[in-house]
Amino acid sequence: MPVISLSELRNQYQEKSLTPTILIETLWPKLERADPAIWIHRISKESLLERAAELEGQSSTELPLYGIPFAVKDNMDVAGCPTSAGCPDFSYQAKTDAYVVELLLSAGAILIGKTNMDQFATGLVGTRSPYGVPGNAFDPQFIPGGSSSGSAVAVAKGLVSFSLGTDTAGSGRVPASFNNLLGYKPTRGKVSNRGIIPACRSLDCVSVFGLQVSDIAEVLSVLEKWDPLDPFSRQVEEHTSCSHSETPKVALLSDDLLDFFGDSMAQKAYQKSVDVLAKSGLDLHPVDLSPFLEAADLLYSGPWVAERYLATSPLIKESPDSFLPETRRIISGGSEPSAREAFLAQYKLAELRREADKIWENFDFIALPTTGTIFTREAISHDPIELNSKLGRYTNFMNLLDLCGCAVPTAFREDGLPAGLTLFAPAFQDRDVLRWAGEIHRTAATGAGLELKFEPESLCDSEPMASIDLFVCGSHMSELPLNQQLTELGAEYLGEAETDPHYRMYILPPTESLPIRPGLVRCTEETVSLPGELWRMPLKNFGAFMLKIRFPLGISQVQMNNGKSEYGFCCDPSGVESDSEITHFRGWRSYLAENKKSTGIS
Repeated sequence: MPVISLSELRNQYQEKSLTPTILIETLWPKLERADPAIWIHRISKESLLERAAELEGQSSTELPLYGIPFAVKDNMDVAGCPTSAGCPDFSYQAKTDAYVVELLLSAGAILIGKTNMDQFATGLVGTRSPYGVPGNAFDPQFIPGGSSSGSAVAVAKGLVSFSLGTDTAGSGRVPASFNNLLGYKPTRGKVSNRGIIPACRSLDCVSVFGLQVSDIAEVLSVLEKWDPLDPFSRQVEEHTSCSHSETPKVALLSDDLLDFFGDSMAQKAYQKSVDVLAKSGLDLHPVDLSPFLEAADLLYSGPWVAERYLATSPLIKESPDSFLPETRRIISGGSEPSAREAFLAQYKLAELRREADKIWENFDFIALPTTGTIFTREAISHDPIELNSKLGRYTNFMNLLDLCGCAVPTAFREDGLPAGLTLFAPAFQDRDVLRWAGEIHRTAATGAGLELKFEPESLCDSEPMASIDLFVCGSHMSELPLNQQLTELGAEYLGEAETDPHYRMYILPPTESLPIRPGLVRCTEETVSLPGELWRMPLKNFGAFMLKIRFPLGISQVQMNNGKSEYGFCCDPSGVESDSEITHFRGWRSYLAENKKSTGIS
C-alpha cells in the first residue's frame, strides 16, 4: 500500500474486500515505522479502531468519505487533542473540532493525526519546528517544504489518502511540489477557517494535499460549505467553465522575469513542464507578469506581517523565547507598521490588482513554477530568512490578489527530486483550475508521492468539472416516475449504458413517498449486464439530488461493460431480501413490461 487513493479504497469497501478495521490494522505498522517528525500528535490505535467499528455500523454508500484516512495540520483544532501550531508553550487542549474537521468526520473519514508544521505557519521551508523536521519524501537531505510540511509528507509516503494544510504565502503548494503531490489552494473564504489558528487571518486558506485531482475534488465537495460563524466565509459563486475557447489561453512568465536562483536543474525541469502544458492542449503565451511579482513583495515587506503579530499575541510579548529565532524575527516585525503604512500598502495592492485584471481579460489561466529552486536542510540552517523568501517568489501574491490555484507535479529534476507548476485563475474558478490541473497531471505521468507508477484518474474526459455523469437503471430513467428528480435539477440525457456482468437487481418495496424501485447490488460472480441510462447533472445541483436518496440506496461507482466506471445508484445488501431478486428479467424496463398490473407503472 505505497499510496492509497480515495477511489481505490472505495472500490475495496464496495467489494467487501476491505473494512475500516482491516484498513487500520494494515496501516498501523506503517505508521509505527514512519518518520516520527511527520506528526505532532497521532491518534492512538485504540481510538482508531473505535472509529473504524463506529463506521462499520453505518452504510458505506451514505458517507462520501467512508473509511478514508486523512491528516490535518497542527494549527487545526481536533476535540480532545492538543493544538500547538508548532509551539509547545502555545499548546492547548481543543474542546471542539475545527469546522473542516467536523465536516470530514461527518462524511465518514478517519483522522489519523495532526501533522508537523513551520511554527505558526511562518515559513515555506518545513524546518522551523521544535518537533523535528519531516524528511523530504525523496531525499531527507532536502527540505520538505512548509509550512504544511508534515501534511504533505504523510500523503507522499502513503500514510493517509489526503491531508489538510493551510496556505497564506504558498504553504499548501510548496510542500506539494517538493513531494510530488497536488496541492490545491482554494479561493479565499470558499472553505471555512473556523477553529484554525490564524497566520494572516484576512488571507489564510485551508489547502488540500492529494494524489490526484479527483480525490481533491471529492474532499472539496465536502468542505465547500458557507459557514455563518466564520466572518471571512464567502458564499460560493458558480463558474461553470472557462469563459474562453476549448483550448484555454495560458500566460507564462516572460523569460526576463524568470529566476531559478542559479539552479540549472530547476530551470531544465521547468522547460520540461512547459512542454507538458503544451501536450495537455493549452495555448501558451509568455507575458510580462510583473504586477503579480510586485504584489508578492508586499506580503512580508508590507503591513500584513502585523496580522501574524496579532495572531500570536500576547505570547510573543510576554514570552518571546517561546518562539524559534527565525519565527520570532519575522513576527516581531509586525509590531512596527503604522496605520498609515497599512493604508499605503492597500492602495498599492489595489493598483496592482487593477493591472493584474487587465491580464486576466485575455487569459484563462496563468502557470508559473511553483518554486524556482529547492534547498538542502543544511543550506537553510545557514541562511533561513533569505532562502525562505526565494521560495515565495512565485507564490506570495496569490492570496493577496484573491486567486485560486493548484500545484501540479510535472517533471523530475536530474537529481531525482520532483518539480512542478502551479496553475491558477481568478476567484471562484476553482473547478476549472482543478479540471485542467488533472489533465496536466495525467499528461506529465509523474505518478503521485513515492508511487511513480500511479496513474491518476481523469476528472472528466471532455467536460469541465461543472457537472457529474450519473448512471440510473430504475425509476429515474426516462418517462418513469422519478425521472423528474433529474430533469428539475437540470440533468440532461446522454444515452443508454450497461453495467458489467457482476450485479444483481432486487425489488425495493414502495414507501409513502416513493414508488416501487430496484436496488443494484455488486456481486463477485458473473450474472448479466443490466441496462440503464447516463444523465449529466450540474454539479451545483448534485447535493440537492443526494438529499432525495433514501437507504438502502446510495451513490457509488458502478462498473460499466465498456471498462469504465460511472457514478450511479447502488444498494446496500442489508436492505434487500433474497427472494426479491429480479436479475433474470435483464433490466428494470423488462421487469415492468412483464408486471404492469402488479406494479401499476406503464
